[in-house]
Amino acid sequence: MTSLRTQGLRLLLSIGLAFALWLFVSFTQNPDQRSGFEGVPVDIEGLMPGLLVVDKEGLPKANRPTVSITAEGAEATIQTVRQSDLRAFVDLSGLAAGEHSNVPVIVERNRAGLARLTLTSDPAFLSFRLEQEITRTVPLTVEVTGSVPFSFEKGKPRLTQDGRLVDSVLIRGPQSRVERVSLTRVVADIDRLTGNYSSTRPVEILSQDGQEIAGVTAGPSVINVLVPIASSAGIKRVPVVPRLVGAPASGQIVSAISVDPQFVQLTGGSDALDGIESIETFDVDIAGATRTISRTVAMHVPANTSLALGEPAVTTVLVQIQPITRPFQIRLPVSLQVTDAPAGLLITLSPDSIQVTLEGNAAALSAFDSASLQGMVSARTLGEGTYAIVPSIHLPAGVRLAEPPPKVTLTLRRPPIPQPTALPDTATPVATSAATLVETPLPTTVITTTQTLSATPTATSIAASTAAPTATPAQ
Repeated sequence: MTSLRTQGLRLLLSIGLAFALWLFVSFTQNPDQRSGFEGVPVDIEGLMPGLLVVDKEGLPKANRPTVSITAEGAEATIQTVRQSDLRAFVDLSGLAAGEHSNVPVIVERNRAGLARLTLTSDPAFLSFRLEQEITRTVPLTVEVTGSVPFSFEKGKPRLTQDGRLVDSVLIRGPQSRVERVSLTRVVADIDRLTGNYSSTRPVEILSQDGQEIAGVTAGPSVINVLVPIASSAGIKRVPVVPRLVGAPASGQIVSAISVDPQFVQLTGGSDALDGIESIETFDVDIAGATRTISRTVAMHVPANTSLALGEPAVTTVLVQIQPITRPFQIRLPVSLQVTDAPAGLLITLSPDSIQVTLEGNAAALSAFDSASLQGMVSARTLGEGTYAIVPSIHLPAGVRLAEPPPKVTLTLRRPPIPQPTALPDTATPVATSAATLVETPLPTTVITTTQTLSATPTATSIAASTAAPTATPAQ
């Protein structure tokens, strides 16, 4: 047993000595070395369809990011390593639009025999901003600059692509950049030209303030522009003037007038054209109009001239009618009526009519029937007494009170209670110790007296007491 243990220990010691010797020889004869590679481009893999890598301004990144790679290993191997033998990349699989930091950089070997190399990247992590790529159709306009010589005239520009008319282009790019696009434009310079302008022009992509937007593309990116230029000798371009007859309805005004086309070309001799500044349409009747009118009418072609070839013989006239918005005022009397009067009470209203000032536009006031104007004074929930009340006045739509109506006085009182009247009985007077005479109306004088009658009053004394206003009661 002891001999076997001794042999085992000797075997392990031999293996350890052999390994140490191998390490010593290896590091002495072929020690580890490092080699660095700067500016190694980083490939981007796994990017989801429809996403773009953009910078902090939202511009697509045209160049790949770069890193430095350090390779460490045996000298014999290091001396054979080239940058093309290594590849750096990042995997963006599963990443959505937004900011993503600390994405690891992966370095791999492109050929065999480099398995024992230790590879590191600096930086070891990269940050990426991903944004959705969108498309949008934007109208295309043409800007013609410069001017043609005297007696020449430019026509309407024509935009084409492969023989087809073009009026819009498709914009593609990061969402934040595409959303800023307001218009697309091509520019044609016709300065001093006496023949047609024809050229292929690039499409400019502009924001609302006219600044060109980078980071987006247009399809098509170039447009064929044709601007016809022809001699204008014997041709004159004049405005079309609509001729209106009549007036709108009361309270209405003409707010705007437009014609289509606005200009036409006349041909003729120079003498005839020199005196023409415009061309009129036939009459457009707007009498009593209360809303917008559209009419297609012919034009009065001046004598010794004619419309140029291709010019329309009729024009569309649009006359916009709208109410006068400036307010007007009228002052009217209003009769008052008491409503909801409580039963059993006498009503006195002072005054029974008032003056009010009404306000509204001309149309509303002209349609208003003053005979229907009525004021109401409500006595609902009121009892006996005197009240100062503001009448309520019902008005149609568009008419309002310029100022609150004045208060009126409403008096509610109970009717007087009739008093019994004592009449003397001359045939058989009733003996009393005293009697009181009540008021007796006379034709011209009302006398109220109080008499104390004797036990046996006579007819003469009663007659005397009522005959003269100055009589005193008998004692």
